[in-house]
Amino acid sequence: MVGTPRCGVRSAQRANPTFLAGPGISVLLLCASMLGLGARLAAQDQRAEVVKIQIDPNKVSSRIAADFMGFGYETSAAAQSNFFSPKNVTMAQLFRNLGSRGLIRIGGIISDHATYVPDGTPVARTQKDVTIFNQKNLADLGGFALGVGWKVMWGLNLGTGSKEEAVREAVAVNTALGGALQSFQIGNEVEALRRFNKSYEAYHASFLDYKAAIRAVLPEAPFSGPDSIGNLSWITNFAATEAGDIKLLTIHYYRGGAGDPKSTMESLLRSDDRLESRLKGMREVCRARHLAFRINEVNSFSGGGKAGVSDTFGSALWCLDYLFVLASYECEGVNMETDINQLGFISHYSPITHDEAGHCSARPEYYGMLAFALAGKGDLLKVALEKTDINLTAYATRDGDGVLWMTVVNKDFARDAATETRLPEGYASAAAFRLSAPSMESKDHVTLAGAEVSADGTWTPGPPEKVTVADGTVHVLVPHASAAVLQLRRN
Repeated sequence: MVGTPRCGVRSAQRANPTFLAGPGISVLLLCASMLGLGARLAAQDQRAEVVKIQIDPNKVSSRIAADFMGFGYETSAAAQSNFFSPKNVTMAQLFRNLGSRGLIRIGGIISDHATYVPDGTPVARTQKDVTIFNQKNLADLGGFALGVGWKVMWGLNLGTGSKEEAVREAVAVNTALGGALQSFQIGNEVEALRRFNKSYEAYHASFLDYKAAIRAVLPEAPFSGPDSIGNLSWITNFAATEAGDIKLLTIHYYRGGAGDPKSTMESLLRSDDRLESRLKGMREVCRARHLAFRINEVNSFSGGGKAGVSDTFGSALWCLDYLFVLASYECEGVNMETDINQLGFISHYSPITHDEAGHCSARPEYYGMLAFALAGKGDLLKVALEKTDINLTAYATRDGDGVLWMTVVNKDFARDAATETRLPEGYASAAAFRLSAPSMESKDHVTLAGAEVSADGTWTPGPPEKVTVADGTVHVLVPHASAAVLQLRRN
């Protein structure tokens, strides 16, 4: 029996070859690799469990925002010279791969331990000291954002700074970013700021005081907030008074803490009832107040992530699934936390990392974002998934051109799924783009559509895989520890 329809449905591959662009031997190697892949898939197909999926193209659950994708950075990242800069062409390309629109969030714990010194020497420090950024850092950030077409959410210091300092900082940021400024936030994880002693009333009074002072010199200054750890009571109170004057409600999420022994790959890939309860609450608040919300700081495990988990292929599958879960609850977008953290090192969970020379590269989690960018656009449709014990989820979207996309994420460690999907009326064929790696624990050789992200940040997908369609049903094997993005084509 097929279960109750919903927009994205969850139940409780081996490596694709890298696409080799070029003539002669490269093409021969690609063909040989594809034949090897085909043999492995055929062998897996013999022992795979059949899973039936239904798409209802007439039932739209939500619409995925054009700027859904985003990255989150500590303010210390912006203090790194030539990091956010039009000259950082590789990082710019990694952003462009994910879409022509998106949101960069600058803030985090360091935003409450940072100060703006117009002509000062920039220094990126940990939360135990003070990070310094200057006007050139801000100008570089503005040039980078305009170059990639993304906007910036900027966090102001509420934890250790003064109102007057926040006003000077806001004016400087506004000058540097111009049209690339999406909004200001006042404070980070405000429930935890010691100065308020867990009092929402004390926090909100300071928020209003800072906002009024900034508006006195920047009358059109946009704001988002409250930048909550996850206290729904604070968010509800904030929405009740600020609904008519904020761009977005903002909240954070981590699956757990890096130091917790329970923070394992297995726990990361399991569904999180706590998350879904929180998302339901956020959706209810937003519907009641005609607002939108964004998870503006998120990743696998707080404290920089867990080595051997957060930096492996399993994080890519988690990320891809997580982004669709957010979209299914009408979330406006996400900022995947990345780069240098409040402890002073580049987090294990970073989708994008850089070496000491400043050269950027993509880690496994980035590929989950890239797969979502391929299919996560337009209308999110209702999907029904036959009950199965495989740790598998499925989602469907319809883009602006009317093309249907189905994404199947198999987070199981051992069981393969032979999926069967009835083509909706008017559709006759399908092609697949696979997200895969040698194993769940792989830190490299991750591919999407047979291709790795190049050293210059470009991604050139290989040809799509043709899939079997028999009697109007699409048959696709999705091996354990892999995902498949299917494009369903019209007659």
